[in-house]
Amino acid sequence: MDEFKHTFLRLCRDHHIEPQDCVLNRLKSVKLSPRKGKSSLDLSTSSLTVKTCAILGKVLATDRTFTEIKLNDCMLTDDGVKAITHGLSSNVTCRKLDLKGNNIRGGGAEALGRMLRHNKTLTSLGLEWNALGILDNSFSVFCEGLGANTALRELDLRNNQITHDGATELASALKRNTTLQAIDVKWNNIGIIGSRVLLDALQYNKTIVKMALAGNNIPNDILKAIATALGHNEDHHLLTNEYLMRTHMLSSELHQAKQDKKLQVSDLMDKIDKQEDLMRKTGRSTGHKLGQLQAALEERKGAFNSLAAKFSMMESELALSEQKVHNLEGILSRLKQEQSDASQRHQSEARQEREERASMETRLLRDLSESNDRNVQYEAKVDDLERKCKQQQEMIYELKEQAAHMQAELKLKTSQYEERIQHEKEKTKSHLQEVEEIKTKEINRIRQESEDSEKALKSRIQKHEHHRLELEEEISRLKSQASAERLQAEEQLINTKQRIRNEEEQKCKQLEDRIRMLQHSKDELQSHSSHQATLVTELQNKNGHMALEIETLKRKIEDLSQDLSGKNNEMMAEVGKVKLEVSQKVAQLETERQAQGDLRDRINVLERQLTDQTAKHRDALQQKENEISSLNEKLHAREVEIHRMRDEDAQRANVLQSAILNYVHKSPYTPR
Repeated sequence: MDEFKHTFLRLCRDHHIEPQDCVLNRLKSVKLSPRKGKSSLDLSTSSLTVKTCAILGKVLATDRTFTEIKLNDCMLTDDGVKAITHGLSSNVTCRKLDLKGNNIRGGGAEALGRMLRHNKTLTSLGLEWNALGILDNSFSVFCEGLGANTALRELDLRNNQITHDGATELASALKRNTTLQAIDVKWNNIGIIGSRVLLDALQYNKTIVKMALAGNNIPNDILKAIATALGHNEDHHLLTNEYLMRTHMLSSELHQAKQDKKLQVSDLMDKIDKQEDLMRKTGRSTGHKLGQLQAALEERKGAFNSLAAKFSMMESELALSEQKVHNLEGILSRLKQEQSDASQRHQSEARQEREERASMETRLLRDLSESNDRNVQYEAKVDDLERKCKQQQEMIYELKEQAAHMQAELKLKTSQYEERIQHEKEKTKSHLQEVEEIKTKEINRIRQESEDSEKALKSRIQKHEHHRLELEEEISRLKSQASAERLQAEEQLINTKQRIRNEEEQKCKQLEDRIRMLQHSKDELQSHSSHQATLVTELQNKNGHMALEIETLKRKIEDLSQDLSGKNNEMMAEVGKVKLEVSQKVAQLETERQAQGDLRDRINVLERQLTDQTAKHRDALQQKENEISSLNEKLHAREVEIHRMRDEDAQRANVLQSAILNYVHKSPYTPR
């Protein structure tokens, strides 16, 4: 408001014009409304000079304050109207202009026509009590501007001396205008001819819903016809608004559905990322555990190397006693032969046992539990065997030859255990490498599939946004693509499940083979200990004659037996550790299998959610299509009805016109 006043005063000073007091007083009394600082400029009943109108026109050209301007009864001349309308041609704020009672005619009407041609914001124009229709040429210019206008909604032309010729120009303008909704032409001189022209214009204009024609000498039947046409326009306007509203609602719902789809895709991608992070964490923990296992194996290897060094020292000490036990070589060879036979027999039994266990793969869990129970029993048996071995060692202390035999056998067993442990270590390392490679391949494959699916979804969303007009064809194509991709994803998931199941079965078979090997080694030790007990009794009977020589070496043998007992205890401790590690590995594999089962359950849940969402989306699209088809049918029915009513109105108008013409021709002429 202050800016408008300062601009007005500055322009008055620049043009050396004395500002009118009435204008300054009205500007001081103007109050801004609280809504965005907009207000109304009311200069009604103020006698404005041409110079003041010129300054006001320049100020209004750039004004952003007033949305309503009232210039009622201001005694404006044609030049004043031209100045004000020239400024309003470029105004983008004013919505309502009232020029009531200014006797505008000629040049003023033409200026109003030019303003309407260029102004894009004015929605209401009041021109009551003027003389726009007194000059047909000027009013035709005004009507041309009205026909080119695209913003005006209300026009007041009451008491403007509009004749039937002016009504013809006005009707031609209304045929071109597509925004005017209400027009008031009361108390003019339109007559029958002008009213017919306006009625004909309403056949082309479908936006006018209000037209006041009182005081124009128009017959009632034409007024009724015009009211009927206005009623049709109003119905058409309501239908159009309803159709636009429903179209907007459908577009908003479709946009919301797209947003929901995007959110679902983002949630799915987040879940896939979380699963990948979980798999990476499990891979890192598995690698860490493998490193620890490798370090433990290295420590055991060092312990076995130290044992080998001690055994070499013991061999040097027992070299002196080898000469005296030469006569027992035959017995040892026979014992070796028996031991090889027993090992072959045990191998055949183990082969049969493997064949039997291969046929019982379906009861893997129960066999594992039974094997754990057997391990406990075997540990108890091993403890019993250890006690028996201690008793046998006490008996062996008395025999020099038996001590040498046990020493050689212990060396042989140590080398065998080293080779077996090395072999187990290599097998474990290769198996872990295979598992790690399989996991990395599976992770890369899942990541590639997720990236491909994400790219496909993004491209699909872009296609939806760029082809809204072809929505039905795009939806059908997307349905076929989605079904094909879902079938492909299900096939890939089934293949992945089958591969994981086969890998788990292979791992279980390998673990069973390892457990069988350990059990076989335990059986061999038990058979060997029993065989040694029998041999001890035989040697005691056969070697009674060597008691004198044994007494001299008893002290050395006792020392050696103590060392042997210590080595035996260490060896049994290492065997116990190996058993504990095997049991831990079995438990770890069980936990990994449970984790894989949980992952499969999550995948199934995600698949069910995806199918539910696609079904819901399909149902919603079907409902929208049904609603659109029903709306199209209703709109078609309304258009048919409107066309029918229009034909009926045209027929009625023709009948009325023919009746009026007959009446006019038949009536006698009465001269004054």
